[in-house]
Amino acid sequence: MLAEWSLLGFLVPPLALPVLLALALYLLVKRLLTRLRLYHWFWHPLLLDVALYILLLWAVLTLSGALPIGDPATRG
Repeated sequence: MLAEWSLLGFLVPPLALPVLLALALYLLVKRLLTRLRLYHWFWHPLLLDVALYILLLWAVLTLSGALPIGDPATRG
């Protein structure tokens, strides 16, 4: 089990850093989509925002090694 981090006397869950990193990436991608005026191509921009954030969070967690990927037999 992952332990919490102590930050100025507050306990911070270990998922906080990937969530904040995914949020920063999401804001950058959203700004890019807005600047390129691509939002009008989507039926529901709010659904795009939610899906984009979830995909970015999944990517950050997978690339950091927090989510196991691959064959379950080879995990060890």
